[in-house]
Amino acid sequence: MGLSLSSGRVVALLALMRELAHTRDALALRGAITHHLLDLFEADYLASYEWNAEAGRFEAGVYLNMDPANLARYEAYYQYRDPITFKLQARRQATAVAEVMPQDQLVRTEFFNDFLQRDGLWWGMNVYAYDGARNVGDIRLWRSRRRENFGRDDLRLLDDVGRAFAAALKSARALTGAGTARRLEPVSLADRFGLTLREAEVAALAAQGLGDAGIAARLAIGHATVRTHLGRVFQKAGVASRSALAARLLGQDPDPWPHPQM
Repeated sequence: MGLSLSSGRVVALLALMRELAHTRDALALRGAITHHLLDLFEADYLASYEWNAEAGRFEAGVYLNMDPANLARYEAYYQYRDPITFKLQARRQATAVAEVMPQDQLVRTEFFNDFLQRDGLWWGMNVYAYDGARNVGDIRLWRSRRRENFGRDDLRLLDDVGRAFAAALKSARALTGAGTARRLEPVSLADRFGLTLREAEVAALAAQGLGDAGIAARLAIGHATVRTHLGRVFQKAGVASRSALAARLLGQDPDPWPHPQM
């Protein structure tokens, strides 16, 4: 890559590449790499979506450090009034948001003032993964106003990561089929794996990449309650990490399911 990285960023890069080498469902894969991406690019916020060309919308979002209610507004409204993302999506390389719309223009838009600014997103860069002509996933990284904008080295590194990300998503599509990532339905998980309905709701959101705060906000429960439910889910599923949980819930773990403890 020819880049000089701090020891912390090297650790994050190695962890990221290990996750990308682990073939699994595309939704679980995107959820598993979120923290590593934030650490590697010294970013404050992340979102990642899959493009549904038939419906003409971004779906199956995972994110970090963003308000779930604000993301719900994006999915329902602001993605259709977004002045930057379709320009970024058309690029086959990592691109800074300022390259498609200068910052002084962006801050005057409804999209910025009523969506981005609510969570503090200021400087952004995106990369979009393609399988042939089809956009199969993306990485959207943002920094707050107190930081510097992403530089050329960041974009070069994101290009390299983007190629590995695209290859991993292609493997995931080959494994699970070329459609939109499978959804985890809590009722089905509860029935299949001996979870309570609330445990299944927490498990499904964790497998999608939501952190404790995001799960708590989505379900209107406390952080401690989220941790309690996750502990029980991990015990019943016989796993020790969220990425392993996602793989097991999606039926891609090579080991058989343990008999649930009722």
